[in-house]
Amino acid sequence: MGGMAMVWSPKGEVEFLSSPFSDSAEWARPSTLIGRLPIRITKPNARPPTNHESPHLCSPPEVSRFSTAKRYEEHLTGRWLVGELLKQWGIEIAGLEIIRDENRAPSLSWRAKPDFAKPLPSISIGHSEGWAIAALSEANYHVGIDAEPGSREISSSAFVMMASGNELQYLNDYPESAISIWTAKEAVQKALHLGMHLNPRKVSTKWPNPIADFTVIIPIGKNKIQLETWQYDDLRISLAFAAKADY
Repeated sequence: MGGMAMVWSPKGEVEFLSSPFSDSAEWARPSTLIGRLPIRITKPNARPPTNHESPHLCSPPEVSRFSTAKRYEEHLTGRWLVGELLKQWGIEIAGLEIIRDENRAPSLSWRAKPDFAKPLPSISIGHSEGWAIAALSEANYHVGIDAEPGSREISSSAFVMMASGNELQYLNDYPESAISIWTAKEAVQKALHLGMHLNPRKVSTKWPNPIADFTVIIPIGKNKIQLETWQYDDLRISLAFAAKADY
């Protein structure tokens, strides 16, 4: 007889974060909720456990395809974190699932839509250096979040793939700003639900030096993306919003 499956649980506690621009009166900023959660460390090349029951918001077929414990822990930690943010948002997660579009951008969906369903917030999830980070925003916006250690260096040989023109010159002059710019570009790619289908060179603005805490509107096609980027402890965090009406 096989043993009873254990319900997976995270390594630590959710830390709720806030943007330094949360109370900005400069634009009609959507309500947001941000959190991070440590990812359990696994041995290199370790296989995922087979006796754990995945938490809500995880797709068993997707989880079953993971070949490493590292990817398994990243995925489950990110989904758990979204679930905890949703509880704070006031939404019961039992009837929800996370689905992906053709670019693998995640969104929330009802398994069976109730008669009086609340509008579901937009979501974004990221993983980096032992942390999962996630954001929720009002339903009429897409949100994108990305975070990396502020001390992480990006090789100057990669700058030409990230930027062109004046922005490329800025990176060459101030290479220490590369990780801030990279997280900003990733957040915008996520907010547009395009990921790397959007060339990062097309996500461009005039950056201050140093970047520090910075917010700006970046036009891309008919979209106007509101970007916020700031330092929190050891993390450079970038958050981007795209109004769904712009699509």
